[in-house]
Amino acid sequence: MTRFHEDLAWRAGARRLAALLATLAWLAVGIGPISCPRGQAQEVPEARGAEWYGELEAGERQFRFAIESAEEQGKPVHRLRSFDEGDRRFPLERFADRGGKLVFEIKATGAVYVATVDADGVATGTWTQRGQSLPLSFRKAAGLLVPPAADEIWAGTLDAVIQKLPLRFRIGKGADGKGDIRMDSLGQKAGGFRAERVVAGDAWTIKVPAVKGEFSGSLGADGKLTGSWKQGGASLPLVLEKVAAGAAAALPAETRRPQTPKPPFPYDVREAAFRNATDGVDLAGTLTLPRGAGPWPAVVLVSGSGQQDRDETLMDHKPFLVLADALSRAGIAVLRYDDRGVGGSGGDATKATSVDFARDAEAAIDWLSERPDIDPARIGVVGHSEGGLIAALLAARRTDLAGIVMLAGTGVDGGRILVSQGELVLKSEGLGDADQIRRSRVMQEAMIDAVRGSDEGTDPAALAAQAGARIRADLGDEMEKADAAAKAQLDAAIADGLRRLSAPWFRYFIGHDPATALTKVSCPVLAIIGEKDVQVDPALNLPAIRQALAAGGNTDATVEELPGLNHLFQTCTTGAVSEYDRIEETLAPVAIDTVRDWLVKRLGAK
Repeated sequence: MTRFHEDLAWRAGARRLAALLATLAWLAVGIGPISCPRGQAQEVPEARGAEWYGELEAGERQFRFAIESAEEQGKPVHRLRSFDEGDRRFPLERFADRGGKLVFEIKATGAVYVATVDADGVATGTWTQRGQSLPLSFRKAAGLLVPPAADEIWAGTLDAVIQKLPLRFRIGKGADGKGDIRMDSLGQKAGGFRAERVVAGDAWTIKVPAVKGEFSGSLGADGKLTGSWKQGGASLPLVLEKVAAGAAAALPAETRRPQTPKPPFPYDVREAAFRNATDGVDLAGTLTLPRGAGPWPAVVLVSGSGQQDRDETLMDHKPFLVLADALSRAGIAVLRYDDRGVGGSGGDATKATSVDFARDAEAAIDWLSERPDIDPARIGVVGHSEGGLIAALLAARRTDLAGIVMLAGTGVDGGRILVSQGELVLKSEGLGDADQIRRSRVMQEAMIDAVRGSDEGTDPAALAAQAGARIRADLGDEMEKADAAAKAQLDAAIADGLRRLSAPWFRYFIGHDPATALTKVSCPVLAIIGEKDVQVDPALNLPAIRQALAAGGNTDATVEELPGLNHLFQTCTTGAVSEYDRIEETLAPVAIDTVRDWLVKRLGAK
């Protein structure tokens, strides 16, 4: 490993810090198609059998849709295929294509489309979702290549420290005939981001405003664009290669997730809709309900940090779907729901904190308790990561909960969690020796303390200056040996890190001590953390949880470390975040059994 005082190491250190901060942000957790010849580059599998094709312009992003139909069990089924959301297919309800009208609804996302079809087979209408309306036109897809092929596709893989992200740039022409370029992040299943390209000789610059990212590179004799991707203060090497004409370049190979439940199910699956009246937020989810005579015991599943769907989907894993299936088979009703601003749920998560999300979960509890098929005296909460913290907040102020399960829930304040995460993530990825880890800790602590000692009105530039001065003082001579470019890169990483940490959610997370809630929890508690969890360290958090519950006099608390499991409760090797995607297992059987057996005993499931 290159020494810290050398320029290369400084650049790598700033790069790693920026990437790490970005990681902690989610860890803690009417246009008709353009027909193109088949010889041109086709970037996603062709939609064979598509009946309609359309492109939705939504600000800095474009969504390409195809409407496909099939016959299942003797009945026609219609789906909307979204090429820029990981090639996902959404079932269409209330579908009608007759009488000069094209109409459908997507219950999972709350979207409604209503259009008039003209004599040329063009449907001109409006897409309405979460209070917003956008124009969207579909054209009959018969005889067309769907989606239209790009003139050129340049693709490469970004090594973002803990995850390899395949990126793709599609170059073609828009409906107005002018040049159009779009970026897709395939691994994140997010595409269609509008980009701007400048070519000066062999030098290329591609800016993507929506993600505040920029590629700069040069076209070499080997036909490759060699350069770097800059985003959030980080600069990572990136090589783009032109996709061969006619190649279906692109969606990553489908990952195996053998535990994902498939119908038919031995329980009922129902759509759920409820409202957090305090905040005026409508939420949508899924209720799985055992068959037979109720009323049934029930649990609400609360997801971890970041905007999650009802299945807590991550890298094609659906842990909440797997857990709900196991619990409902055991006689427990389960309500899982989309977070604010995700799927069928409304609301804005950008200014919300864990306290706001707790009110969403409380609305879910109240909705369950009013159902005649649910026993209000046997309702519990199961929360993962931040959801575990939220479960404790709820149990501290409600006396009607029959029990809570904290899956990798925290026991110490968020500032200590972030510093611990920073160290363990680097170690698990093999990214640093003791000196580099110490320096990362110095930088993290300086930024966290700057935010901790400020309020929301503090000038971000002042925070960055304060943290930067402390880092320079703490690192002393080592900083003096870095060149101007490396220092500038580090300053950019600090500014971006502080921008993230100054958000309302992070401010609350940094300052909240879970012990204040845990000491007030009197209902039964199961708190488990995987032995190899690098996001919520069991050695740091389990003793604190155990101590807080004991201090409050809780007489039914089970606090355990599960051997060999990571933050997602997968059987793992190192616990590294980069392993999550490679592991086929979604939830280790021991984790499922532990949670199910504890809930069956505490809730009295049949």
